[in-house]
Amino acid sequence: MRELGIVAAVSAFMCLLSGIWFAPWETLYYTGIWVTLAGFALGVPTGFVYHVRLFQALSPRGELPRGWFWRPLRFNARLRREERGGVMVWCYMGGLGFVIICLGLLLMGTGVSMALVRGA
Repeated sequence: MRELGIVAAVSAFMCLLSGIWFAPWETLYYTGIWVTLAGFALGVPTGFVYHVRLFQALSPRGELPRGWFWRPLRFNARLRREERGGVMVWCYMGGLGFVIICLGLLLMGTGVSMALVRGA
């Protein structure tokens, strides 16, 4: 079953690449801007909520040292089973926002690259 997923992902990636080649560079660039903004709109608020929820769960037990907010993923293992659902959903949504930001930046870079390749 995993092999089928890999084949589907590679096929989808190849179709995406063939479509990108024929797309106008302006479309790629401006779509990338909007996708990046959507990623920020999802990732920043959910990342903030994740930090707040992690603090609410671990701070009363004294399990957060100074500066914990710079690398909070290290402390996910300290969550109790009943706390994980309320905290980790926000972590995953923030991570999804980051992935969307990266895809938007990739689209923007592809648009600029296509403009340079095509001499536009």
